[in-house]
Amino acid sequence: MTISRKLSALVAVVLLAGLSLSACGDKDSAGDDSGSKAGGGGETALTEANFSQVLADSQVKAKSAHVDMTIGMGGQAVKAQGDVKVGSSLKDTAMTMTMDMGSSMTFDMRLVDQVFYMNMGQVTEGKYLKIDLTDDSNPFAQQYGQIMDQMDPAKQMEQLQEAVTSFEKKGEPKTIDGVKAQPYVVTVDTSKIKAFQDLPAASASQIPKTIVYTMYVGPDDLLRRMEFELAGSKSTMDYSKWGEPVDIKAPPAGEISDKDFSELGGMPTPAA
Repeated sequence: MTISRKLSALVAVVLLAGLSLSACGDKDSAGDDSGSKAGGGGETALTEANFSQVLADSQVKAKSAHVDMTIGMGGQAVKAQGDVKVGSSLKDTAMTMTMDMGSSMTFDMRLVDQVFYMNMGQVTEGKYLKIDLTDDSNPFAQQYGQIMDQMDPAKQMEQLQEAVTSFEKKGEPKTIDGVKAQPYVVTVDTSKIKAFQDLPAASASQIPKTIVYTMYVGPDDLLRRMEFELAGSKSTMDYSKWGEPVDIKAPPAGEISDKDFSELGGMPTPAA
């Protein structure tokens, strides 16, 4: 798989994965806090109406998590791990993640103060490309800003309010991260999610019409695992270490490139 195709698939998969932070809800859920004490082991069962609100509130309260991913791409498996600082908006959200793309290629990504950094090894000359996600004049900022918007619980709920087509508590609890996590199966109509509609053609082609998530929620209303399939390849995200301290910083100035994506050979353009 070429770098361009890997990045296009990566954009699609990360968007899909980001939806795990608030994977369902109806048009009234954003204003309904009746489920704030509900959950896998709470007083009230999770429902389609309260699910997204409960998970988003629990994550903001926990403030941080560790993520381990196995992402299926075109018959290949991409391994990734990192830490997330969950804020109430993108402004106070941060992330660091390392992805093993195969063929001795490793990506290192960071989000700090609404700036996205990506080190792609030899492709970026061993330095981090810097993308200010608040720069509306930068087409790459617009594209990658869509990914980062998925880390904003309020944006997640807003985008998914009209997209859920089914929600079901299904199966017996499974021990994950030391707790009994209840599986829920959620089906989403991707045509109703603006982040997918605005993707470049190369990335949009990776998105199916519907996506089915299996989400495992602990008794503390925190997500422990999320699974879905894309183009016949299965992806799994495991969440752990909720609430533990994380230290996420921008790369040192000397490690930041003075180039952007358009100056690197073989890189996709936002309109690709």
